[in-house]
Amino acid sequence: MYKRKKRKAKLNYFRVGVAVSLLVLIIIGIVFIFNSCSGDKQADSQPADLSVPPTEASESVDLTEPTTELQVATMPIVFYPELTENSVTLPPDYDSKYAILMDADTGEIIAYRNYNTRMFPASLTKVMTLIVALENIDDLSDTVLITSDMVDPMVEAHASRAGFLPGETPTLEQLLYGVILPSGADATLAVAQYVSGSEEAFVKLMNDKAEEMGLKNTHFTNASGLHNDNHYSTAEDMALILQYALDDPKGREILSTYQYQVPPTEFNPEGLMLTSTVFSRMTGEEMPNVTIKGGKTGFTDEAGQCLETFAEINGKTYIMVLAGGVSKWQIVYNTLSGYSIYCADGEAYIPPK
Repeated sequence: MYKRKKRKAKLNYFRVGVAVSLLVLIIIGIVFIFNSCSGDKQADSQPADLSVPPTEASESVDLTEPTTELQVATMPIVFYPELTENSVTLPPDYDSKYAILMDADTGEIIAYRNYNTRMFPASLTKVMTLIVALENIDDLSDTVLITSDMVDPMVEAHASRAGFLPGETPTLEQLLYGVILPSGADATLAVAQYVSGSEEAFVKLMNDKAEEMGLKNTHFTNASGLHNDNHYSTAEDMALILQYALDDPKGREILSTYQYQVPPTEFNPEGLMLTSTVFSRMTGEEMPNVTIKGGKTGFTDEAGQCLETFAEINGKTYIMVLAGGVSKWQIVYNTLSGYSIYCADGEAYIPPK
């Protein structure tokens, strides 16, 4: 009897020991978990020690502050060309009050005259019209109904027209060729109304774009370049606008085209042949080693003759803007000579007799 009680007591002691051991293990586990959580919180609250050299895994981590949307919005898109010790002023026989010849690849000004003086850009304006249109049109195959409100004001203003007639429904692509090649104010107004609902609203987009690009001396009052004392730019700004347009593949294509055929309609049974006013005055290959790829012309009584072009010479791209000229032919000859003399080490262009 005594032995049975002794065995029972030992069994109770054993059970108590097991229970105590389990309780100790549970307490240790709780303490361990608590310390781990505290360590994680402390690690989260401590700044990284930037004095420690980065490991191979962390070397690619960018520790600089990210550029904010506001910073992006205020950064200029274009960079102004610079005068160098090699830049020269154009001689007096160049028929232009305002001029710039720049290396589009390096931003160097090759030759100039009053290049940053405000002037009236006339239809050189339409290059900015092209930029804004391409950036705000999703589908160039969309069509636009031509109305009398798009045509009649341009007839009254004696503005150049592409030839679209009320009732026609050309595509936006056809209209953009009409804007640039024959410098059609009718096509320009049609595009402006499609994009913004009115020319006034479209012009706001043009001025917003000029500000976004960082242009210093440009302001538009209309999309065609019709004269207005508050519609101005500079030869320098016009060169930058052209350079920007060339970065868009469709913009470059349109500005480089000689002719574009619009299919026949019931109003134009023979269709419309849109011809570049630039290439109607030159082939672009008159000078050795110089290929003029395209550009835009402009004229109003107040602006005078204007011509901006881009050329490829020895694998490089150059842009030339001449404005305020008297003769549309002399400004062409000066363009050909300018590229040849200053960019290709050639001679002045001598027009055929």
